[in-house]
Amino acid sequence: MTFLDIRLIDVIDIVLVAYLMYRLYKLIRGTVALNIFLGIFAFIIFWLMIKALNMQLSATILDNVVGVGMIAIIIVFQPEIRRFLLMLGTRYNIRNHFSFDSIFMSKSPGMMSFYVKPLVRACEDFSKSKTGALIVITRQSELLDYVETGELINAVISKPLLKSIFFKNSPL
Repeated sequence: MTFLDIRLIDVIDIVLVAYLMYRLYKLIRGTVALNIFLGIFAFIIFWLMIKALNMQLSATILDNVVGVGMIAIIIVFQPEIRRFLLMLGTRYNIRNHFSFDSIFMSKSPGMMSFYVKPLVRACEDFSKSKTGALIVITRQSELLDYVETGELINAVISKPLLKSIFFKNSPL
């Protein structure tokens, strides 16, 4: 028996944890959450030093703070946790990779231009008339959380349709 007995499962575990930490870093990089995360990391280091120095009163207080802190972390990082789980769910959704549509029905460039050209033409007109328009184009994730309050329009995208939707006095 050697000092370190490394098995294949240990290597897989290390690679998996490293990948998850990398994805978490990419998710919170450039946000306020990174500063909060660094503050929590500094707090944990401080807590471990208190325990190592055997400071009973401080350790007891910090133990209780850490117990409640887990719930606080979930509340503070709720948007980031949601984004992370959404990213995992959409990126690794087996339905997206092996669906009937992806095998037999490919999206042709002509089909894409059928949707994109009217949108671009309408946006050019919006730019000339200085009309603001918030247009969201989804790819894989649905925006059901955001469209609950909107109006459903079952229509083909066209320049006149978009201009009438974003007209200043439009009821939509």
